[in-house]
Amino acid sequence: MKKNANAARKRLTHAGKRSTITLGTVVIKITHNGRVIECTTAAEAITLLRHIDAEERKRKPTIHKHLPERLSNGTMNPWTGSLFWQFIESLGEAQNCVLSLLVRKHKVTDEELRKVLKLDSNQALAGVLSGVSKQAGALNISARSVYTVEDERKAGELTKTYAIANDFLVIAGEMNWPEQ
Repeated sequence: MKKNANAARKRLTHAGKRSTITLGTVVIKITHNGRVIECTTAAEAITLLRHIDAEERKRKPTIHKHLPERLSNGTMNPWTGSLFWQFIESLGEAQNCVLSLLVRKHKVTDEELRKVLKLDSNQALAGVLSGVSKQAGALNISARSVYTVEDERKAGELTKTYAIANDFLVIAGEMNWPEQ
């Protein structure tokens, strides 16, 4: 009898451990453009998905054309809508600023770009622009399909003028970029 009483007491002692339920936190993971976003509530996840959906609708072209398209000079535009967004999303803030300024103004001097980016020298500006070229090259797009550089000497002083490439201007317009 004593043996059964000890066994019963042991079972009761461990009964609390068996019935303890550990509640964990629920994490909803959403993967978007190669990034994992974690939400702690369903409402937060729904809000995020609605925001992502709204952003993607903004990016759809206003003119429904099959890209790449033949430009007026007979050459093919290397840009497609998805390639354009992949390129834009790969750029840093300064590079994005340079391209949006070029798309708006079409031509900008090195001085104007340095002033907007708050850079001290053309060497610092070259670093920003090389990032643009590098990201274009990673997508097998020539840097000249994004922007061109014109050097001009006035009174012995070198001035660089940057111009947006027509290929890039066409696709940026179709993708409604940059937003106004």
